[in-house]
Amino acid sequence: MNSDNMFQRFGPAYRWLVTLTVMTGTMALGLASSMVNVAVPSVIGAYGIGLDQAQWMATGFLATMAAVMLVSAWLIEVLGQRITFAATMAVFGAGSILSATAPNFDILILGRVLQGAATGVGYPLAMFCLFTVFPPERRGTALGIFGLISVLSPTFGPVMGGVVIDAISWRYLFYLPLPFCAPALLLGLIFLPGKKLVRPLPPFDWIGLALALIILFSVLGGLANGPRMGWNDITILMRLSGGVVTAVIFIIWELRAPYPLLDLSLFRSRRFCLTMVSSFVFGAGLYASIYFIPVFVQTIQNYSATRAGLLLAASGVVMMVFFPIGGRITDSISAHIPIAVGLLIFSAGFFLIQAVDVNTAFWVMFAYTAVNRVGLSVAIPALSAAALRAVPTDKLARGTSSSNFFLTLGGGFGVTLLTAFFQLRTRFHGEAIVATQTPANKTTLELLDGIQQLLAGTGMTDLAQARGALDYLSQVVLAQASTLGFKDTFLAIAVVTLLAVGPAWLIGHAAPNRQRGV
Repeated sequence: MNSDNMFQRFGPAYRWLVTLTVMTGTMALGLASSMVNVAVPSVIGAYGIGLDQAQWMATGFLATMAAVMLVSAWLIEVLGQRITFAATMAVFGAGSILSATAPNFDILILGRVLQGAATGVGYPLAMFCLFTVFPPERRGTALGIFGLISVLSPTFGPVMGGVVIDAISWRYLFYLPLPFCAPALLLGLIFLPGKKLVRPLPPFDWIGLALALIILFSVLGGLANGPRMGWNDITILMRLSGGVVTAVIFIIWELRAPYPLLDLSLFRSRRFCLTMVSSFVFGAGLYASIYFIPVFVQTIQNYSATRAGLLLAASGVVMMVFFPIGGRITDSISAHIPIAVGLLIFSAGFFLIQAVDVNTAFWVMFAYTAVNRVGLSVAIPALSAAALRAVPTDKLARGTSSSNFFLTLGGGFGVTLLTAFFQLRTRFHGEAIVATQTPANKTTLELLDGIQQLLAGTGMTDLAQARGALDYLSQVVLAQASTLGFKDTFLAIAVVTLLAVGPAWLIGHAAPNRQRGV
């Protein structure tokens, strides 16, 4: 049963029934992509792991989402909207339950991978469903609806997650999307059009997909575990070298594949290459900020999970306000201008954030975070427009798919690389501070003496007092080293984003695609 038959059955209200269906499903997917970041400190404590392992909650999700996003069009063509949507919601629900009940961290990551796979299919599918029921002259409305939900759920997800963590447990955070997931599955089975399984199956680059997954998890795994295991460790070297070799094989295969997973011919356009670089950098900055800011305010400033969620939500509201403005700007001027300006504003926000410390007030932190959200709002619509303008008309779908892929891929690599950078810088600062803790350091001696005097009133022995004072000193050193590590990480985001302004500006000066004449 196709869309025309469904319109005859349900009447003019059918497009709004489809809209309700995909909005409900997209809300569930959006919650999973954002609210988990406020649970990082809780998960670290529950499983006794480090930040390098905890970041896989974000990285595993993003890497799987990026790779599976490339297979979404094939699944829709083969299975149709109804079965694909129902399967997506079912897989997502299974991943949510698995994450909530995970007996160990590995099972939790498996659940996050299932959620990422469902999200990678669900977002393009939602857009496709809306486009099939809205006529061309009203697809702007469809884009607006989809954009609203895409921003709304990540905005308020951290608050909901924070409240659940503080009131009950971090595990119940993964149950939050289910009240949206279950109705979406039911609505999809009722209102989305079905399709008979086509025979033979359309061709698909399964080899390319397998190679892409191997590259992602080999390289990300090596980068994530390098600081903990050592960069000279044979396992790390094998993962990184294996990822590089597989990447070379992937490029050779994609250039020769009859139905390539990633159309590398698009990269012959300098404008397209520069746009993908900008997408990658923005993805890295976006997802790294969503990941690191709540971890920083909870571990350094002692925010509760709810307060950390409120910080992200408040800055998300700013993004909701400026997102439509960014779209209007993109319609009015060349896309390279808002991209470059957005990168500049985003970078300025992180230059401000890198100056924060344990005493920074909530509203100051919000103001700084809001600045980079304004930058994102200005640039993201322009990135999509630039990707579409840089490819031939017959390859618009591939251009859009590539843009989303590199944005999400940048997120995965951004979180992983910056986590490794944070650990290295924290270790560096810790060793530097420890080196100053000598008998000649009068400040340290005064601190130790003051702590011992406080402990003396508890009746502890002299030896226990000395040990307690040294333990307190080690906690102070660790806290200071972590603070400086976070500051260096925020500064790194600012510098990398600032360096990307140049390539972004060159998008407008690159030779136009001759096939489209733009």
